[in-house]
Amino acid sequence: MSEHGRAWLLNEMTACEVLSLEGGFNNFARALHLSSVGDMLETKGPYTVFAPPDDAFNASTIGLLMSAAKLDEMLRDFIVPGRYPLESLRRLQVIKAASGRYLTISCRDGVEVNGAKIAKPDVPYNKGIIHELLKL
Repeated sequence: MSEHGRAWLLNEMTACEVLSLEGGFNNFARALHLSSVGDMLETKGPYTVFAPPDDAFNASTIGLLMSAAKLDEMLRDFIVPGRYPLESLRRLQVIKAASGRYLTISCRDGVEVNGAKIAKPDVPYNKGIIHELLKL
């Protein structure tokens, strides 16, 4: 599939579908799907999603969150209202997450969000954009 065809396909998919297709983000995608945050990402937008990989966002991380409310609150830390491609993030120092908390943006060795390097930026989905992180 051409890069143009792939981008078109991803633009038609939900955030959870794109994360599952990308591979390595199944735990985060599953948590989104089980929470009200996943519904929010499918019905409103645009949003920027900072997706942690499976090795950082694992079953023990999810298991520490005893209630759906705690899971929703934590997931909102990875979601930012609005569409922020990598080039826009480079011009920012902080950005406000859907949880109300502020995320710190730094550009030392690539772009980092709260110390987590963006490994793959600007992955589109039907309501926004996903930045794949190396760690939490």
